[in-house]
Amino acid sequence: MALHLVPDADKPVETPADQVRKRVRSYAKPKGMIQCHKCGGREVIETKTGVLTADGRKYSGGTKSLLCANCFMKGERVVLL
Repeated sequence: MALHLVPDADKPVETPADQVRKRVRSYAKPKGMIQCHKCGGREVIETKTGVLTADGRKYSGGTKSLLCANCFMKGERVVLL
């Protein structure tokens, strides 16, 4: 059985939204500022996973993570840190 190479697919045409994302990612930012690698947004939401409750009010434990707020509003969970 012979193997055949499949030619590379053409790159998809950049949509206006892709052009905006590319432009926003290229903006200058302070060195320590967090920026989403997917959309270029700089808004974050802090979440905790695995939190335990005691007496209905006290919270303990949990793993913190930062999510991109823009991607989260679109239904995507993009973890930044």
